[in-house]
Amino acid sequence: MLILTQTGLLENSENVFFQIEDARLEKQYLDNGYQRFERSYKIKERYKEYMVICPEYRNDAEGLEPIVIIPEFHIPGRPYPVYIYLYAIDLYSSNPKKGQRWAAQETRKYFGLATFAHTTLGRALKAFIHIIDVDTILEPTVDKETQPRGFPSTQTTAVLRKQAARFLRGVLLLGRRQQTIATCLELARGWFWEHQCLLL
Repeated sequence: MLILTQTGLLENSENVFFQIEDARLEKQYLDNGYQRFERSYKIKERYKEYMVICPEYRNDAEGLEPIVIIPEFHIPGRPYPVYIYLYAIDLYSSNPKKGQRWAAQETRKYFGLATFAHTTLGRALKAFIHIIDVDTILEPTVDKETQPRGFPSTQTTAVLRKQAARFLRGVLLLGRRQQTIATCLELARGWFWEHQCLLL
């Protein structure tokens, strides 16, 4: 089980270590027979690689899942904060004449990334559409049986792009980077984590 905690920004950490501290939750779990462990994840932004250290609480009692406290910007197992994926999706879906390679390149520049592939954007877009589950109120997604094999082209992602554009409406592209990040985190708190879904 993952528990989302609201924390500061990754780039505000004094060094490359970002540690989750929540004394209230720690006391609660320790008082209920849990033991504290740690999980660490690597995450990239602003030309740095950070180590995100998250507390994990385990109780050997039958049927109790481990509990991991994660920061709101983190998707466990993914190399970038959630706002980077959301920004890339919004950028791509708001520019119908541009391709995924262009959107990935612009995302790399905007967030100071050595790498962020167009294939990553493609997977994130598919997962995003799955998460928001808009198939019933917008046009249906492209049928997988009739879709050509290989990496999807601009034409084959047109429906996905349109769905993402209707949901995000370019709002992540309007402000400065800090405002973009704040909007993305609010979206993640309100939507993805509420439904316990992970992007990608």
